[in-house]
Amino acid sequence: MTRSLSTVATTERRVPAFPGGIRPSPQRAAALTAYLHNNLEPMPGSFRRYALSAAHEPTAEQRGMLMERRAEIDDGLRGADEDSIREKVGALRAVMASPQASVSTLEIARQAFIAVLQRYPAWAVTEACVRFLDGRVGNKVYAPTPAEIADVCRTLVAEPLTERARINAILDAEIYRAPSEADRVLVAERHQAFVEETAKRAEMQRGQPDDPRPRADAFEKEAAQRDLARRKAELQESHPEHGP
Repeated sequence: MTRSLSTVATTERRVPAFPGGIRPSPQRAAALTAYLHNNLEPMPGSFRRYALSAAHEPTAEQRGMLMERRAEIDDGLRGADEDSIREKVGALRAVMASPQASVSTLEIARQAFIAVLQRYPAWAVTEACVRFLDGRVGNKVYAPTPAEIADVCRTLVAEPLTERARINAILDAEIYRAPSEADRVLVAERHQAFVEETAKRAEMQRGQPDDPRPRADAFEKEAAQRDLARRKAELQESHPEHGP
């Protein structure tokens, strides 16, 4: 681990990009995450887990810092409650144009908004509604659908979700240790012994006599041909009128 990642960080001001949103990662935690994630190695046969050399293994204090940051992200991604969704979407639909509907239809629409948006944090829902109100997204006239608001919310939570995935990959990585010089010597000795044993077996097989079965087959074939010639000669002697 580099010295810069092990020094004690000074007090820094961390202001979230959106009101009530997730605060930026501390500089030390961000540098540690980037350093360790760049040193992850894919594990053959597993696309979900990674390996990390013992030379880059985080200390207990560094693992605690990463787990603390992950908990902070999880807290900031907690889904919005129904009251927050009703308030923000209600204000949005009150200002922007929306189709006329009966009371029962409006209630169904509210439940649809809640069902779709409750998986996103309240700060993301608020920011998405503000962007529709000030015209940064949408057609600036008609109130958005649940899908349109959810699309903006997904964009807002993409960065913290990516950071959380990187931290998970680091914390779940399998630590491996490079072989020592003694291990390398042992492997080389075993490989040499295997090569010598293989060569010895091949030499022994070359020294064995040939398989007698092909010779026996040839002898039987010759005997059969001689017997056939004898029978033809006997047949010709007993019936000379047929000629050869």
